[in-house]
Amino acid sequence: MKKGNKILTVILIPAMLVQSCIISAPKYTHVEQVMQLKTGMTLDTVNARLGIQPYDMDIYDSTGYRSFVYKYRTTDRKTIPFMLKETNGKKKIGKYMDLVAYYDSTDVAYRFESRPTDSKVDQKKFNINAIVTLVTVVVPALLVYLGIQNTK
Repeated sequence: MKKGNKILTVILIPAMLVQSCIISAPKYTHVEQVMQLKTGMTLDTVNARLGIQPYDMDIYDSTGYRSFVYKYRTTDRKTIPFMLKETNGKKKIGKYMDLVAYYDSTDVAYRFESRPTDSKVDQKKFNINAIVTLVTVVVPALLVYLGIQNTK
């Protein structure tokens, strides 16, 4: 293998593998912030309390009433099955949920509703498991391959 091809291989293959480690996930808030919401809050106050902008508009009618969808994650727990009790275990981020906030024509919230969701789009982040696999499996294999090519 020529030296230029080796350099290209060393740069190109890891770059493609790291790109495959990027996953999509929505911007979200936590259930603790959702529990702070109260009817009578304005749209700006709700956005500030949640720390995120609405994910989507759900309903908009001619009278000015509308609803916005926010994403949040529940709080679950991890524990050993035979030690399962009501409140033991370590806190863990749970599943995605939709929070639908209903506003009147003056942008004052009059109702909040929670429902399950299955959407996963928007924000890019690294999947640490894929990166660990890349470092522990692919990189040593690539180095062995280049070492074998070097001895020929």
